Amino acid sequence: MDDEMSPEMNEKFLEEPSKVQEVLQFLDQMANANKMDEGSAPQKPLVDSSGLVTDENFLVFKRISFNDRMSIKRSKSKNKIVGNTNQFTFMRQIDETQERRVETRIERERVADNYRRLGNFEYRRNAFEAAIQFYTRGLGYIVDTPVLYVNRALCHIKQHNYKLGIKDCDYIIFHLDKRYLRAWLYRAAAYKRLNDEKSFEESVYQAKSLNSSEIEYIEKFLDKMRTML
Repeated sequence: MDDEMSPEMNEKFLEEPSKVQEVLQFLDQMANANKMDEGSAPQKPLVDSSGLVTDENFLVFKRISFNDRMSIKRSKSKNKIVGNTNQFTFMRQIDETQERRVETRIERERVADNYRRLGNFEYRRNAFEAAIQFYTRGLGYIVDTPVLYVNRALCHIKQHNYKLGIKDCDYIIFHLDKRYLRAWLYRAAAYKRLNDEKSFEESVYQAKSLNSSEIEYIEKFLDKMRTML
């Protein structure tokens, strides 16, 4: 029956002499032979260390069977699949979140643009306060659009609230788009009406230097502004 068992299950080697002990004795004999050839001390007697082994003083080396190794491989493979699945789920959630953000942004822009149209309608009717309210509602949906700020700034200037107009223009210039031409021109107009020539000239200079291809339009705006003073 023992002969038919696999090497991993056959324990006949426990009843046979220790091969390790034989090797140790052989090495010890070689070492002593070398020392004798060199005229060193006499050969040391061989020591049988097997007597030091007791029921409570020995080493056990665990042998892993074929089935155990296959279980470990399957476990590692399963963990890899779970890790890949979790990563895939995480990336899909990121993509879905990004898509929702894009959709939300588009919807907010649509609502803000409707308020812009309503504000423009009120502006053409010289209903500047109503226009300001519509532009402000639009900014409640989209805060990074220069158009609503500059339109509201123009309404403030029309109502002679020049500092409020300058405030909206400054927000565009310093937070959204420093080259935005209408912001510089409305800012210049507001400072002109406040008799702040230095700030007026600075605004005109910036408008021209940052928009050198629009010099003709800038000059026409300034000429029209002067005729309205």
